[in-house]
Amino acid sequence: MDSIDSLFSLICGREHVFVVDGTPLPVCQRCLGLYLGSMLTGLWLAASGIWRRGLPDWSVFIVNTVVLLAAGVGGLHLVDGGPTWRVTAGLWTGYVLTLWLAGAIVHLAPSSWLRRPIAQSWRGSEKLQAVALAALMPLVAGLLPALLWPGVTFWSGVALIGATLLAVLILAGLALCVHFCFVQLTFRAREALR
Repeated sequence: MDSIDSLFSLICGREHVFVVDGTPLPVCQRCLGLYLGSMLTGLWLAASGIWRRGLPDWSVFIVNTVVLLAAGVGGLHLVDGGPTWRVTAGLWTGYVLTLWLAGAIVHLAPSSWLRRPIAQSWRGSEKLQAVALAALMPLVAGLLPALLWPGVTFWSGVALIGATLLAVLILAGLALCVHFCFVQLTFRAREALR
């Protein structure tokens, strides 16, 4: 438990933390929301198979942008409505980051890696699921203080899983960007030599 606490101390200021049975969680309320939002979104994408669709279309993108702007108001400390608002801002950020990173990875990955073509657009039911998940995040944030009973170890594990998922998505996205740039540069160099 001390190693998880030490790890999160490097990336979280821990200004506002939930305390469970006298022990503070290793992350602040906003970061707990971030990692929980990432984990919930990752589970939804995996269970539904929507991750195969890649990036969402414009209607979901617009909702995501509005949600991310609202979360930014909380993340930049422009408005602080207490624990529920801080957790909601984190949940929305984790949701959008995971959705966009996973979608970008699907779009950037060579089709030979995925062994199938990318579907062209999201279905109506998938768009509705994405919007509903964003809309449910404030409810999750409001219920979270009552859901802390499993203890510090459980919620530390949730934070660790969510942080790991985000780290993997970020690193995979960066690796694919480098790969994409390398392929483009190689292609242009070959064309210039012809």
